[in-house]
Amino acid sequence: MRHFFRNTGRLLGTLCLCLMPLNVASKDELSPEGASLVVEAAFPPEITAMFPVGRIFKGVTIPSYTGENLKSVMRASSVTRIDERYLDLTDLIVLVYDSREKAETTISMEQAAYDMQTGELRSKTPSRIEQSKFVMTGDKMIFHQQSQVSKLKGNVRVIIPDANQFGPSMGLPSSK
Repeated sequence: MRHFFRNTGRLLGTLCLCLMPLNVASKDELSPEGASLVVEAAFPPEITAMFPVGRIFKGVTIPSYTGENLKSVMRASSVTRIDERYLDLTDLIVLVYDSREKAETTISMEQAAYDMQTGELRSKTPSRIEQSKFVMTGDKMIFHQQSQVSKLKGNVRVIIPDANQFGPSMGLPSSK
């Protein structure tokens, strides 16, 4: 199960709104100027300029690419830059695409906050991760960008529609 969450965390890396820090110092090495470098790397200046503090932006869509291939599309009905550190997102939906640019994962949460300094995305409401093979829900989701690990907390449910095909070889009870 740990491997499953680690892989899910990789998928959720796209939730960072293309905000992933590149070659940034570790938390232990952050000085005040280091913290501003983290913000700059996590949230590029050209995007920062588009989200001034205190403004609400509606109908935000941000695609992310790997080379020429579409990697993900983040949609939020609104994004509010609370201060120099935090973004609030409403009705967040992230579509993660496979190498053939077909949507393979949908991640949704009604309300979330993104900490641009730490790269942490926290849902404020129940969250859902959907793939053709499973649906996961939890009361809250936390994604740590640096470690690429996500956690669902409180009333976590995993629904595997084809679970009866796994049977005893996977340690699951057989339906026969």
